[in-house]
Amino acid sequence: MDKRQIIVQELLDLAGRLGIRVRRERLGDEDLPVKSGMAWVDHQPVLFLDIRLSIPEMIDTLVKELVDFPLDNIYLKPGIRALFHRQEEDDALSG
Repeated sequence: MDKRQIIVQELLDLAGRLGIRVRRERLGDEDLPVKSGMAWVDHQPVLFLDIRLSIPEMIDTLVKELVDFPLDNIYLKPGIRALFHRQEEDDALSG
């Protein structure tokens, strides 16, 4: 497993620790485009990830969707936590 795959696995593990179910599926088609992202199903968070996403796209999606969850009291490796800090900075700059 390369470094990016390990990051994806750690982010998926984090989602599980946050109580988020992750579903990896083929989303949408040419006639009905559907993006990966968070949805609430029966009052429970479910993160849908398109299986066609590249590893970098998967990392970006996971970070963007998980950044708003309470992460302060959860241990994250420094490199993983840095991804969330960068996302928060990007969000602040984009307004």
